[in-house]
Amino acid sequence: MDKEGKKLVEEALRNQRPHERFNKALSRTVSDKKQGKEGYKLYVDLIEEIREVARKEDIEVEKGAKKILGKL
Repeated sequence: MDKEGKKLVEEALRNQRPHERFNKALSRTVSDKKQGKEGYKLYVDLIEEIREVARKEDIEVEKGAKKILGKL
């Protein structure tokens, strides 16, 4: 994951609303920064990488994001 991706993931974790799933927070954060096809592709790439880490570690998606950022 590149620097921009990590920044977006960190912002999504910070701005996640109570009872909101992480992928929804990430989607909202990415769509605020990038529009259209480019934003959608960026979101899909980020969430795919996070889900892969979560699957390997057998943890939740949100914890996978924190692990990528080194906060877990």
